[in-house]
Amino acid sequence: MVELCAAVTGVYLGWVLLAVFPRKVVRLSWRIGQDLCVLAACSAILPWLLRHETVSAILVGVVGFLLYQDLPAPHLPAASKTVLITGCDTGLGHALALHLDQLGFTVFAGVLDDQGAGATSLACDASGRLVIVPLDITDTAQVKAAAGLVEQRLAGTELHGVVNNAGVLLLGAVEVMSAADARRIIDVNLQGLINVSRAFLPLLRRRRRTAARLVNVSSNVGLAPASQMGVYAASKAAVAMLTETWRYELRPMGIYVSMIVPSGFRTGIMAYDMERVAERWWSEASPEVKDYYGRDCFLPVNRTKNYKEYLNPDFSPLLSCMTDALLSRHPRPVYYKGLLARLLPCLYAHLSPALWTHAMALLADYHHFPVRALRQRDAPDSDSSSPSSSSSSSPSFSSSSSSMSNSFFSSPSSSASSDVRGNNHDHTHNGHNKSPTSAAAAKSD
Repeated sequence: MVELCAAVTGVYLGWVLLAVFPRKVVRLSWRIGQDLCVLAACSAILPWLLRHETVSAILVGVVGFLLYQDLPAPHLPAASKTVLITGCDTGLGHALALHLDQLGFTVFAGVLDDQGAGATSLACDASGRLVIVPLDITDTAQVKAAAGLVEQRLAGTELHGVVNNAGVLLLGAVEVMSAADARRIIDVNLQGLINVSRAFLPLLRRRRRTAARLVNVSSNVGLAPASQMGVYAASKAAVAMLTETWRYELRPMGIYVSMIVPSGFRTGIMAYDMERVAERWWSEASPEVKDYYGRDCFLPVNRTKNYKEYLNPDFSPLLSCMTDALLSRHPRPVYYKGLLARLLPCLYAHLSPALWTHAMALLADYHHFPVRALRQRDAPDSDSSSPSSSSSSSPSFSSSSSSMSNSFFSSPSSSASSDVRGNNHDHTHNGHNKSPTSAAAAKSD
């Protein structure tokens, strides 16, 4: 009963070989071997399960068609291609700028501080083709100046792509976080991306031989919720929908739009002084918020000890995705890469609310959030501090663990030297903060 299915698999192999060599519409890749193994397994199992050879062969053909559509397309040559990247001070943006420079791109590396360590490192490690561009993406005047500089340096040549990589993250509940920091997260992650895209779209729309590229870095927490990341997740959800909308709007203009969804990479997005930020939030909070939440809720502590060991310090899978988005003749709309990048959004989209509630407790509730009022309600005779003492002057966050019986601040995972996002999501961002206490250091998410 497997002969017909085996014949379909053989047809698939022949079609792929024609696509790879004479037609050159598919890039030779290990994926071809993987797909053949999948089809061989289907050819062996489906006839046995269905007991109907024709139906089995049709299903194998459908699987083969879907696998073929997902095969990687050939890459354009990188030489003479020019790209702008935001958020290159640290993290993924820094690594991407060096990677594309090594491939032969002319890279305009946008940095928040053109005299900082990140810019200095790029200037030393990259070739003479890489250009450092001062770029605060929340400053429309500076964004326009950067667009003018790039246009001048292009001297009539094409701008091949823009990578919107810069972003920030602060962990905290919406009542606990200061209003200014909540606005800054939105300003950098969403409005900054819009500012850059508006300024550089005229350069991308110019007549060209190949389609231009616009690549936005989002996050899996923009596609599924995660505790203590509400404002950040909202900004990334907006980026995801904006990217999908632009994909349809800009394609007739000759611009491919892709979204990168990273997860579980050690990108440095959490490399900010958590204790200092928590102190500032506490000082700005209302007495009611202080009384209800207590100091412990102002400094997030990861539930998993040594969680950084589970995060991947190797950016090469992300760099490969972003390179494909820039050079593939047929780039994908979305590139998922890393731990939970695809799984968490898939579960959130397809599980019932009741099941997702339990799944989120296991997969997306990463931080202790010991609300003082709830602890007092559940244990009225406990030693929890009274409302008056909670809102009054009290020790700093760095020393509060020694004076508060239920404090989580002494956990090693809450150290201000943490260099990653405090959970198994990622993404990636590069530093886009004007002060070490006003926003998370580097992304690009």
